Parts: sequence; structure tokens; C-alpha cells
Amino acid sequence: MTIQRTLSLRALAIAVAIGLPLPVPATHAGHAVHEGHVEQAATGGFSTATGSGEPATTVTTLAQLRAAVAASRHHIVVDGAIYGGPVPVTILFGSTAWNDTTIEGAPGGKAVLENIQLKFDGEQLPVGQAIDNIVVRNITFHGRIADLQALPPQVFGTPDNIGINYEGVSLRRTVNAWIDHCTFYDTSDDLLSVTLGSDDVTLSYDHFYFTQAWLTMDPDPLWNWVGRYSDLANERLAMIVGANPSDSYSYGSHALHVTLHHDWFGPLVKGRPLLRGWIHAYDNYFDNASPPSAGPAARAGAGQYTALQVGSGAVVYSEANYFMGTHRSNEIGLDKPGDAHAFYERDNVYRTTTGQSAVGTPFLRPPVAYAYTLDPSSDVPDRVKASAGPH
Repeated sequence: MTIQRTLSLRALAIAVAIGLPLPVPATHAGHAVHEGHVEQAATGGFSTATGSGEPATTVTTLAQLRAAVAASRHHIVVDGAIYGGPVPVTILFGSTAWNDTTIEGAPGGKAVLENIQLKFDGEQLPVGQAIDNIVVRNITFHGRIADLQALPPQVFGTPDNIGINYEGVSLRRTVNAWIDHCTFYDTSDDLLSVTLGSDDVTLSYDHFYFTQAWLTMDPDPLWNWVGRYSDLANERLAMIVGANPSDSYSYGSHALHVTLHHDWFGPLVKGRPLLRGWIHAYDNYFDNASPPSAGPAARAGAGQYTALQVGSGAVVYSEANYFMGTHRSNEIGLDKPGDAHAFYERDNVYRTTTGQSAVGTPFLRPPVAYAYTLDPSSDVPDRVKASAGPH
């Protein structure tokens, strides 16, 4: 993201905060020179990622995937299902050498990474550097329940905690990333995360959910995530933007600009997305049409505790989303009372929802510099269910 664009977005956000008139959103397309010509990305969001311009390397096994990464292949096509083994593995992309990378599934929607996490991690880079221009698309990510049950007791902060940190995709200090037409289910941490000052991210046409087999797993191990023990079956969290208040839009580096559009959250998600960034969420389907039923009688809290959470330091614009059967559909979930936050909404649909829900401040249009087209909110469930996930 250029400095000029950063300043313009922040100026727009400030204009909203103090009530200044807003400009009409303009088309914002990214440009990358690939093999002598200019390509443009239109993600419908903050990202302008085009990914790699290299020839593709196709992989069908874990060994081939590891070899492609070891050989610094920047365009990797996953063909079919790849199993990471009984202990979840992390494929790490940890330096700016991984700028301009595409990881995608072959056409047909059958690419699967099971017990495999893709982690784009710029955390250890020098100040001011980040991994840039990443595309992940057309892949299903999920865990194998029996393998997670068989892990030793997991405790946050200990060396043996792979289960606590297992997600489908993790973006850490990664800018200009596009996660598109992917499915995420049954991983033991959040299904996906955008943290540590990541910026300009678009999450589009993705499906986040948990299975009935996850909800009713037996045995149901107790793990210690952050200072407390919880049973694995009830750790059904969709995604997080911003790891903590210091890693938020307001209290961090004014990064974490993330667009969520045409994503399908549910069924059987217990909570989240938890949003601490500058978020534009439109045409998403929050699906609790078939609420969870508890497994063993001793398992408490099986039901959904919230849908969309506005966290500390967040600015959230929510429009034309569809909430079906959700509980506490919008929640101001702050880390401590009085933390800065802002929540705006318009044209959302709420059907058979339960619990108290926060009401956002009305707005005419969000202060974004990219072009996007809204589907009518009444059409969102059918359109999203037909389009989200790999194809």
C-alpha cells in the first residue's frame, strides 16, 4: 500500500468521525507487471493482490508441497486432497522473499489441505517491512478430528501446543492479501486470522463453519487456550482480525484494513468474527438457521454466543448482511470498558435472531476508495450459499 493511499484512507476515516461529507467511492485497482504486461486485480475490497506471475507448479502430495516451498516456487497449484499427517503441520512463508505468491486449488473445487496450515508470517521482519501481494484461493482447509483428539493436553505458551495454534490460514504482518473462494472448517484455533499489523486484506466468497461431528466429538479433550481450560468441541471460532487491543486499528499502527464480502459464516459457529481492525463487511451471510444441539449432557454452552463482534480499537462498517437465527447478532465486545470503537450499519437483515444486539450508527456509504457492487440483502443467503467456497 502506498503512503499516499494510506493517508487518503485515514483522511476519509477521520472525515466520517467528525461528520465531513464523503467523496463518492472511486475504482481502485492494483497493478502488477507480469511477463511484460499489466494485470489488474478487482477484489471488491482493500486488497489489490495479483499474486504470482510465475508458471504454476502442481502438487498432489505433502512431499511435493514441501519441495515446491523449499524450491521457492511462488505459484503452487494444489490438485486433490493432501493430508498433513496425525500432527497438524505449518507451511511457513516467513520473509519478503515470498512477496508475490499464489497458492490455489486446481479447477473443480476438490483441492483440500487437511491438518495443514498456511502461515504468512512477517512478524520477525525489520520494522516497516511486511510480506506483500499474497493470493490464496479455491482450497478447502480442515482438521481431522481424531488426530486433534489424540494430541497431548494442549496448554498455551508451552512448546507442545500445535493444536492451540492450528488454523487454516494465518496472516501475520502481511499486506495486500486476497483469500478467495476457500472453505475453512474444524480447526482447533480460529479458522483464519489476520493479525500483527497486516493490512489491505480482502476475504471474499469464503465459507467458515464447523461440523456436527466436531460438536459431538467424544472424547472431548480439555485444552488451556489463554489461561483457562475449555473443551475442544466448544472452541468453534470463525476468525479474528487483530490479536489484542495493541494490535488494532485505533491502538496499533492504523493498519488492519479488511474487507469481508460474500462470506458464509456458519453453521455451528460458536462465535466471531472478532474484529479489531478497520472493517468493511458487506453481503455476508451469518447462518445460524440450524442452531447447535449439545453433545454430552456435561457439555455446557454449545449454542452460539454471538455473531459479529466489534472489538477494542475497531471501526466497523456493516451493510447488506443477512443474519439468520443468530444470537447477539452484533456485539460490542471490548477488552476493557471505554476502549475506542465505532460501529456503523445499514440495510442489514435480521431474521429470527435472539438476544440483545448492538445497533450501529446509520451511514450513507463507507469511506473506501475501491469500487464494489452490493447485492440486495434479501438475496444474500441464496447467492452466498451458491457461490462461497472452492469451485
